[in-house]
Amino acid sequence: ADEDDEDDEDDDDTSRRIEEFEAITSFYGDDVLEFASTSASHGEIAEEGESASSPQGGPWRIRVGPKVVLEIHLPKDYPSASAPVPLICAPPWIMDECQASDLVTEMVEMYEPDMEVAILWAEHMRAALSDNNEEGDNGALAEDAINDDNGATTNNEPREEDGVRTFFPPTSKYGQPIRHFNAADILSDANQCSIHHGEPFHPPRSGPSETMIAHVAPVTSMAQVNWVLAELLFNDKRVARATHNMIAYKFWDDERGCMVSDNDDDGEKGSGSKLAALLDLADVNDVIVVVSRWFGGVHLGPSRFKHIANTARDALKDAGFIHSSSSAVVAKDGGGGGKRKGGNKS
Repeated sequence: ADEDDEDDEDDDDTSRRIEEFEAITSFYGDDVLEFASTSASHGEIAEEGESASSPQGGPWRIRVGPKVVLEIHLPKDYPSASAPVPLICAPPWIMDECQASDLVTEMVEMYEPDMEVAILWAEHMRAALSDNNEEGDNGALAEDAINDDNGATTNNEPREEDGVRTFFPPTSKYGQPIRHFNAADILSDANQCSIHHGEPFHPPRSGPSETMIAHVAPVTSMAQVNWVLAELLFNDKRVARATHNMIAYKFWDDERGCMVSDNDDDGEKGSGSKLAALLDLADVNDVIVVVSRWFGGVHLGPSRFKHIANTARDALKDAGFIHSSSSAVVAKDGGGGGKRKGGNKS
């Protein structure tokens, strides 16, 4: 019986690896390399024809930047029990051994049992390469960092004209709107506030790269609301590339003597009103919550709204906006399973 159970687990892992490889191929297209190295190491790029990569057995190779390849070696019991082994193939003038070693450690720590991580790792590497470029380590990476998966420029750098800064979504595919900001509002030190970033959440039965993260900040004016949105969209490249950045805010306006509230779906129809309802149910004021979602390729149906609301609720609770007495009210839908990992908090 034990052997039968082990065989069933092996079959399940094999099926999940094949499905994950299909998602990778769909997500990265030609950046998924057909051939893999038999002895890849940092600084070495395999020539085509050395050894074939299989969807179920690996290794998988994903080009994450010019001359930079992430190679993923798969244990037999991945993703159910063991983490894959990441290898970074990059010339030393792009990434030295210390940087590569730190990245490998970060990626391994991201893994939890029963979690598909290939796309998560690849995007983490892309973000790291983009950060290196911003620090001036390699100016040649700039163009790659702002390209989308089809090679088209995202154009989400701030553009200012007549005192207005404009954010352009990386794609029109998901219905995200172009956003305009008053430059004076988003450049004023008086409007700055601390943004709390919640923990990443991977919904159950979702695609390998599906992730939700909530961002929460105290606000008492529309100028602060706009500053928070601009800070996230213009200064956090990963947020700028999110499939949706859903918004709700609510604050007391002293000048007008009234409560101001609004929400925005950002292309995810119905999500903004769910976030607004969360703020009302929890009796939370003087706050903005933004939930970033990176679509993983699997449609979640109505359950996505529960995950969006719970991701926001947890961040509001961590930031001190929701206390135990009110969190029980808004948590009535339940946690919905899924996996949370340690996130950055400010």
